[in-house]
Amino acid sequence: MKHALFPLNTVLFPGSILPLQIFEQRYLNLITDCMKQQNGFITVLISEGKEVGTTPQIYCTGCYVEIIDWESLENGLLGITVQAKYRAQLSHSSVRDDGLLLAEVTPVRSTLDDNPALPDAFKPLSDTLKQLLNHPFANHYNDRVDFSNTADICYRLGELLPINNKQKQLLLETETTEQMLDQLALHINALQK
Repeated sequence: MKHALFPLNTVLFPGSILPLQIFEQRYLNLITDCMKQQNGFITVLISEGKEVGTTPQIYCTGCYVEIIDWESLENGLLGITVQAKYRAQLSHSSVRDDGLLLAEVTPVRSTLDDNPALPDAFKPLSDTLKQLLNHPFANHYNDRVDFSNTADICYRLGELLPINNKQKQLLLETETTEQMLDQLALHINALQK
């Protein structure tokens, strides 16, 4: 079965929460279908193109998200809030007549899913995350980060660090806990210089 894709200029990680304004007909149809069928869709980073208009080029790894809230906005648009649940590998993509992208989806498993202990050498990552959570842009995660969960620490750092989307995409695509921790430590060290 193919899943609908929602290309964005943002990388979501499992646990990410994102508000979206929906106005293009293809995405209004998507949201209507998701709410009727009580399922989600896949967000994926745009590699070339724009969020609005013609179908963009996308990366092959995204996140399955579910709608956790919706409302009619004052500007007349539909507002939804989504929460990312798991990483997803995309294949065999196609474009529907209305421009909606579809793809086969395989959940991505990694050693992070086994919730390994945070190695002592990477304990400073936890402190960095605590500092980031003090900023106003991160207050929707107040009291929602599980500091005993290495995956949660890694995913929130990936989301909140001030690095570019290509770097965030590489983090999303990592296959092991060690790769994710190493990349995060390198980004943090580079930011501190």
